[in-house]
Amino acid sequence: MVDDNQQYAYFALEGDFDPADITAKVGVQPTECWRRGDICDRTRRERTASRWSLYSRLDRYQELEAHIRDVLAQIDARAESFAAVSRECGGWLQLVAYLHRDYPGLHFDRDITEGLARCALAVDFDFYWLCSGRRENT
Repeated sequence: MVDDNQQYAYFALEGDFDPADITAKVGVQPTECWRRGDICDRTRRERTASRWSLYSRLDRYQELEAHIRDVLAQIDARAESFAAVSRECGGWLQLVAYLHRDYPGLHFDRDITEGLARCALAVDFDFYWLCSGRRENT
């Protein structure tokens, strides 16, 4: 049996800042954040930069475009504030996909590209092809 594809998206900032300052500037609580110097629970290593992230609220089986729209909807109410911190700290929209079945393709409608531009966001793609190459039931 082959697992279903999973994907998600999030807005992120990384650099030398206090995450509480970012929260105060944008008026939105992050999904995840840490400070430079904090210890990473997973690796037990010191973090080399601060990070502030706002994740899609959808489950990971939704289409990637839906995740992108959800993140943009969250930041659109405060687009000017997000654009300012994005320009200041190099903000980006992170797209992540774990592809077990196939690559469904990715298309940005105009509303998505306009939202990315409005919030001064770069885009980073982390797509992982996890298919074994073996076909089941053939």
